[in-house]
Amino acid sequence: MAVVLASVAFWAAAKLILVGDLGKPINVDFKVRFRRLKTSERKQLEAELAEKKITDKQFLDRLALDWELKDLQGSNVVYSEQVRAEMVEDWDGLEASMVTAYFDNGRKARQAAEVAKNSEEPSATT
Repeated sequence: MAVVLASVAFWAAAKLILVGDLGKPINVDFKVRFRRLKTSERKQLEAELAEKKITDKQFLDRLALDWELKDLQGSNVVYSEQVRAEMVEDWDGLEASMVTAYFDNGRKARQAAEVAKNSEEPSATT
């Protein structure tokens, strides 16, 4: 019997910096919802990406489920793969920022778990 401890997806904070007028950066802060993977699935997918067996687009096709993103006028941008493709064309670096958000979120969660584990009181029986 399997025990379900977490939801099937999670939100990750993402940041994209666009080139603005006169060299001023435009910061776009948004959130991406990713499908949660089993450890073995995550490691396999990370290896495929690192070995360039898959592209950022293919990675996101498998994992990205939704986003909370606003256009530069402040209107919500509804998520779909087609809309994502259009936004990627318009906003250079969008795919990379989404992939980075996935890895940053996972790394922070694993680091927090490691800190918590290392902060536990030693067992009185050892």
